[in-house]
Amino acid sequence: MFGLGATRAGTSWLNRYLSDHPECHLREIKEAHYFDTLDRGSFDFQVKLLSNRKAELDARRVGSDNPRQRARLARNIAAHEELLAIFNARRADHDAYLAYLHADAGTARVVGEITPAYALLGADWLRLMHGLAPVVRFVYILREPVARLWSNIRQTVPQRLGGRDDPQATALAMFDTWLAGGEREIDLRSDYRGVLERMAAAIPARDRIVLFYETLFSDETLDRLCDFLGIRTLPADTDTRMFAAEPLPIDPARVAAARARLAPQYDFVRDHFGPLPPAWSARLNEV
Repeated sequence: MFGLGATRAGTSWLNRYLSDHPECHLREIKEAHYFDTLDRGSFDFQVKLLSNRKAELDARRVGSDNPRQRARLARNIAAHEELLAIFNARRADHDAYLAYLHADAGTARVVGEITPAYALLGADWLRLMHGLAPVVRFVYILREPVARLWSNIRQTVPQRLGGRDDPQATALAMFDTWLAGGEREIDLRSDYRGVLERMAAAIPARDRIVLFYETLFSDETLDRLCDFLGIRTLPADTDTRMFAAEPLPIDPARVAAARARLAPQYDFVRDHFGPLPPAWSARLNEV
């Protein structure tokens, strides 16, 4: 199973739900970034990122006197070391990647990972991913476009110059830049139509499912998802939010401008999936 995103649409919650499911096996690192790293050739970036995170985990393990925490950290460190070995080779190694996913999988019915950046891959990459095993399933979650966009921007703010000192001004500046046609990475993640068209071109309908963030935490959606993955539905913790971005206000005028710019996304999703969740038509000040 591959989770393709969307960014800021509940993928961390879904990763936790599936990781805790006894019929599933997802590694300790939620986003492996294997295919987008191959696509972009960004091996150095991933090696540096994983090395830094591994060093942080090593320090936490050394400083912990809790045996269970030390064991959990050791598993996480081992996962980082395995991915580092793959990326340090600076080349595609699908066998090594699959071995990484399947390590200690036991009798799990579902093995996979969730990396929202995979939604930006071309159809050829999605076709390759679909061919890696006899049965490969893809999950994509849609969220009300402006709410997803604003959450994505708020998540990115701390990485920007001045973002930690004045997050509100930084976020609004990023939003205005996006309205003017900038912020290409964030804009690409807003292109539901492009992702859905690439999925349709590369993945048979039986092997892809599209869910809505606004109904993700319902029994009906979980039943549908688990049936799609061939696992039994288990009760879910629907109260815990994962990695919520800092809440920041946004004015109705900007929201209206964003809705106008994203109108083709609303129309495409409505045309292909029927009535949209009520939150997609919520009042402007509810974003």
